[in-house]
Amino acid sequence: MFDQLVVGAAPGDAITRNALLVREALGALGPSELYANFIEPGVDDVVRPISELSRRPNRARPLVFHASIGCWPVFRELQALEPRLALVYHNFSPPEPFARFAPEVADDLIRGRWELAQLRDRVELAVAVSEFNARELHELGYDRVVVVPPTPDVDRLDRVVPDPAMLARISSWGPGPLVLCVAQWLPHKRIERVLAAVAVLQQEYLPQARLAVVGVERFPEYAAALRAFSRSVGLADPHVLGRVSDAELAALYLRARAFCTLSEHEGFCVPVVEAMALGVPVVASARAAIPDTVGVAGVLVDDPDDPVLVAGVLHHVLTDPTVRHVMVGRGVGRARELAAGRSLPQMVDALVGLLGPVTPAVAG
Repeated sequence: MFDQLVVGAAPGDAITRNALLVREALGALGPSELYANFIEPGVDDVVRPISELSRRPNRARPLVFHASIGCWPVFRELQALEPRLALVYHNFSPPEPFARFAPEVADDLIRGRWELAQLRDRVELAVAVSEFNARELHELGYDRVVVVPPTPDVDRLDRVVPDPAMLARISSWGPGPLVLCVAQWLPHKRIERVLAAVAVLQQEYLPQARLAVVGVERFPEYAAALRAFSRSVGLADPHVLGRVSDAELAALYLRARAFCTLSEHEGFCVPVVEAMALGVPVVASARAAIPDTVGVAGVLVDDPDDPVLVAGVLHHVLTDPTVRHVMVGRGVGRARELAAGRSLPQMVDALVGLLGPVTPAVAG
């Protein structure tokens, strides 16, 4: 069938999960492999190194390339080996926030758009995971663009038992409402906005409110700056949890009273879909693709740099039962619209449409 390539593969990474779900669906039609340039432990048993790309089983068919950052080794392999491509565009973060903490990443992000322009004539199908991304592809000169959400498995956390130890840990934080933020510690995620807003929430409205932040710390200097900022704004008892298991994450969503993300740039934002699917009201910044993803199911903040404004919104969401009831219902419905059960067949149909009629593989 089709093979796929991601720049980096890691446990818990939304793009990796997306590609693995697509591979599973394509596997019903024939052999399908996933390759990556960077492979973290935990997925090295299901992802093949890019050095094996030249021996991939479906060389006669377009390679499905998931674009999320520029990468010279990946671009070099695509140029040398792949005359036919299908592109899945997850978006490139803006380079400016990375200039101080990771200039090499800023360089990769700048080069990424140049690479997409160079690959354009080889791309037979471009899939954007949001309308926001589709507009960017059109600006880069791509003509044939379809929009398909990135197949989030919204039932994933429903299939695991919430971790008892994490539930006990959350209980030890006190009786106040828990605000949850799930985001990698990357500059464009603007986690400091959430820290400031919850500090104001504690100081002006709900002194017992608590914040838990889940996400991998990618750059030590940036992580240190966030911790210093947290102290400077007087945030009480922030719980920084790093990477957690699905069972631990399920426990956090079970106890969370609100989910808050104030990112400046997202190509889709899978965590807000997970939150909505599990009945946690979402407060998010009205930036980039987040409005496309949330729709009318959450509260979108036009000025996420105003912590007083965000704190007031959080207080309203946390304390008004009518608002909570409406948001939970709308959120669950919106998550179902974006779930893999609907979006995964769309992705497979778009890819298979490049080949014409295909007969499913027969086992044995």
